[in-house]
Amino acid sequence: MTHQTQADISLRVYSETSFLPLAVSFARGAAEAYGFGGQELTSLELAAEEVFTWLCRALGSAEKVEICVRNDIYRLALRFLFKPSPLNLRVLNLTVKAPLEPGEDLEDLGLFLVARLVDAVKLTSEKDGRACLAVVVDRRYAGETVPSPGPAQSVESWRIQPADRESIQFFAALVKAHYPPGDYPDFLDFPGRAADMFVAGDLKGALAVAGSGAVCGGILWRWAGHRMLEMLGPFTFPPTQPAALPEALLEHLVEWAAKTPAAGILCRRRAGQPMPMGFDLLGGVCGPPADESCGFRQLREDEGSTVYCHPRLESFLRVEYDRLALPRELRVIPFHGTGRPEPTVLTAETDRGRREVLLKGLCFGPDAAEQLREHLVLFAKQNPPAILFELDLGVSWQSAFVPALLENGFVPRMIVPGSGQGDAVVFQKA
Repeated sequence: MTHQTQADISLRVYSETSFLPLAVSFARGAAEAYGFGGQELTSLELAAEEVFTWLCRALGSAEKVEICVRNDIYRLALRFLFKPSPLNLRVLNLTVKAPLEPGEDLEDLGLFLVARLVDAVKLTSEKDGRACLAVVVDRRYAGETVPSPGPAQSVESWRIQPADRESIQFFAALVKAHYPPGDYPDFLDFPGRAADMFVAGDLKGALAVAGSGAVCGGILWRWAGHRMLEMLGPFTFPPTQPAALPEALLEHLVEWAAKTPAAGILCRRRAGQPMPMGFDLLGGVCGPPADESCGFRQLREDEGSTVYCHPRLESFLRVEYDRLALPRELRVIPFHGTGRPEPTVLTAETDRGRREVLLKGLCFGPDAAEQLREHLVLFAKQNPPAILFELDLGVSWQSAFVPALLENGFVPRMIVPGSGQGDAVVFQKA
């Protein structure tokens, strides 16, 4: 079945429990209309019930709540928009224990479950001043059986053409046949997911086709920020194709990017894999399963910008900005106002293919160091992945995380230009 991308659909209600059945039925009906079912539907329905109930308690009655469903084909986002207030967001942390002991408060148990039931929970601020709490459910894809491609031959000439939904699925099979796991993005293990990402507009690509019609190479890319692209590939079949083939694929991407607002292209490489020509090394992440480096190719002149930093990060930033020749005005913020103390909230995103956990800060509070320690204890119980923390230098309050990060053994690895509202600094737990 083909599911077309459509604009958001929304429901506006008041934060009163009498509207709970309407909110739940709206979320379920929208998900069914977009072809989600089974565990996806169960997760979304429960999330709608628990989040709306939680908002009713937190906001009180007569506050307006807008519920939006956004269909990205390969995932569905249920977004709750409301006027911000002193909400207890602490339960969004992975480390919070379920309040099941006698006498403990059960009010936040529902939201505790939601944070573990869905694939992502995100809290953002909208331009109109409202807060947005979004829960995301990924579509489940079966392990499709894709015919094994025949043996690839070296070629001397080719033409490069845009990929489409059908060719992306065949391209995924070729990548899996010629490259080991870990050398390609894990979504290519599910050709249907790759095709849906392409239709949704979250993935772009181009293929190199030989005169015989055989696909002999390809390159994928996606947006990694409002002005940054991430390159995936190039891939050639076999990988021993002439060096001119991957160079031609890269040049095709550069020409495409020149017609967009993109300021640069990011490229990740495993240890031992050469960085493409024209890419400056930003830094790297230490394994397991393998060390990985990140490169950056600037597409247009950087006119400079302002970044915020803590004094303990200043020397690292100045050295790296000088090395990369990126003009930046550093605004050093030694102290942050205390204001009303709020709990620290961290989000965690897991990349199973790279075996990485990426932490980000949703809210900063005096318990930041403690929260980081508890997250590290939780991850230590797993097969220890690379544990990263991304700090947005374009958001002034995020610099307050720096002492807590250093106290917990995190070290700055690299600056990623334009990755957030400003540049981002990636820390790794040593």
